[in-house]
Amino acid sequence: MNKVAIVTGASKGLGEAITRRLAKEGLTVIACARSKERLESLAQTDPNHILPFPCDVTKSEQVQSMIQFALEKGGKIDILVNNAGVGRFAPVHELDETDWDEMMNVNLKGVFLACKYAIPYLKQTEGHIINISSIAGTVAFAGGGGYCASKFGLMGLSEALTLELKPHHVKVSTLCPGSIKTEFHHPKDWAMEADQVADTVWMMISAPKNVIINQVIMRPQVPKEHQK
Repeated sequence: MNKVAIVTGASKGLGEAITRRLAKEGLTVIACARSKERLESLAQTDPNHILPFPCDVTKSEQVQSMIQFALEKGGKIDILVNNAGVGRFAPVHELDETDWDEMMNVNLKGVFLACKYAIPYLKQTEGHIINISSIAGTVAFAGGGGYCASKFGLMGLSEALTLELKPHHVKVSTLCPGSIKTEFHHPKDWAMEADQVADTVWMMISAPKNVIINQVIMRPQVPKEHQK
């Protein structure tokens, strides 16, 4: 498939799995994250399809450079996967202000910046934005006030993007996974595999041209002995 995709938060976990999945399908994938070393290691697994680009999505100048890099290497932008995210968990009155700011900056502002600068080019290709939200963007939980607020905000941003971009035939999809076996927040043994979630991202991308998979909620099957 002769398409160019940008994946943020690509250096590990779900972002790495998504990058590998898209590369497997023949896409040129601009893999973005803050860790240059991890990105370069990932790119070595498929140098024909994975191009590393260190980027902090909270920095406007770096995001603009990421977009220009994608255009220079691929000539266009077809797909933007906003996967970069962080979680800091504590009751609201105990949550550090710096942790709150980091979640809002990465989970929400980072998506805003990537969309802001990619949209003009996505309109040219009738492209696709996939925002990786969370179950925590649909149901709140104690100790997750900051994280839930950022992900609920992302859901609202995604809805607005859907309405704004529909006339331009740019698809917007939001994926809300539950627990995944990554380094993020100590997952349970029965959590989903990152590759399973990455397969769902590909399912959203590869849907027929006239079909928009607007929102998907994924949960792991919890063993009976652990169900309440």
